[in-house]
Amino acid sequence: MKYIVIKALAFSAVVVVGWQIGGIISIHTMTLFYGFLFGAFVGIPAMLIIATRAQTVRHDHYHHAPTQSDMEPQKQPLRLPAKPTRYTVIASRPALPTVAQSRLEVSK
Repeated sequence: MKYIVIKALAFSAVVVVGWQIGGIISIHTMTLFYGFLFGAFVGIPAMLIIATRAQTVRHDHYHHAPTQSDMEPQKQPLRLPAKPTRYTVIASRPALPTVAQSRLEVSK
């Protein structure tokens, strides 16, 4: 009987303190707190499920079989020229020299 009274008084004290804090703190803060609290309640078991699922081993009987793939030999890397090629872009056609014009024009 004595323990029931102590538990009831402790619960009443927690309720009174919670009621006072709830009156001071804004509704948006309490909503954020409840969202965080319930998110943690859901997130912890979900993470435990994911952690235990990652330890399962897939028993595949074909992963020990040798592969018979014909692989092409690796190509040699291309060498870049020592000096980069420079291009000059001229917007107007009359500004081009006539020799360059004849090399750039494509006949149809």
